[in-house]
Amino acid sequence: MKLVSYRHSGVARFGAVKDDGVVELSGRLGGQYPNLASVLGNGAMDAIRELVAGRSPDVALSDIEYDLPIPAPQKIMCIGRNYRAYHEVLEDGRPDWPSVFPRFVNSFAPHGQPIVRPKVDGDQLDYEGEIVVVIGKRCRHVAQADAMSVIGGYTVANEGSVRNWIGRGTQNCPVKNQYRSGSMGPWMVTADEIDDPMKLHINTRVSGETRQDGGADMMIFDIPYVVAFVSTITWLEPGDVICTGSPGGSAIEQDPPAYLKPGDVLEVEIPGIGLLRNSIEDE
Repeated sequence: MKLVSYRHSGVARFGAVKDDGVVELSGRLGGQYPNLASVLGNGAMDAIRELVAGRSPDVALSDIEYDLPIPAPQKIMCIGRNYRAYHEVLEDGRPDWPSVFPRFVNSFAPHGQPIVRPKVDGDQLDYEGEIVVVIGKRCRHVAQADAMSVIGGYTVANEGSVRNWIGRGTQNCPVKNQYRSGSMGPWMVTADEIDDPMKLHINTRVSGETRQDGGADMMIFDIPYVVAFVSTITWLEPGDVICTGSPGGSAIEQDPPAYLKPGDVLEVEIPGIGLLRNSIEDE
């Protein structure tokens, strides 16, 4: 099932995607579940399936304004350089530990809304198509063997970077947290729809040109390991998201570098999850 957060007639809502529309759920759950994170945390999926069964969509997908799949996650955690395409991280063999960093919620634009190239030192705006794990259960110190049981679903991200800020101090924060420099969406696909996330494939296109084309089987640290590892850092809460890394082919790797510019259309497609599409504009 595809679950989407959106706005319609100026009101924030959530629902289930059905055919070319949305069965609105937020108003039908009696105020018990204010958002999708609360649905995940309270094990309400069976109730949602019952509500959706036999109902026609309330609104067309073309008439909604998409929000982030989880509009206000407590945490967004990202895994850097997690694909074997990054040869420099493998020169001395497999890294011992994943590279982990957080992102702000407002560093992501929803599906269909512009990615913003920053006004100050932002002309090296890069893209990174990624599989995103959505946590479904509150958990801590999860064993790898149990990691799949705490996943509520998956979505798609462009974990964009503003490369101008590399080397301005030792921190990664300015590179990865510029306002709406990335994107996420269009919806969350529940975990039962994905038999094996390690068989998912990422295709990233810029104005129709394929730039990234790689599968999760290229990950250095697989999804169960990543979930287990991040759970040793902090409690994971329902609705928290983990961006799991990107295959090679980002703009900085092109010769010459092919950074995003206003007027470009960025598409990240993961069959089985969905197609994330955003235009690029200047701040």
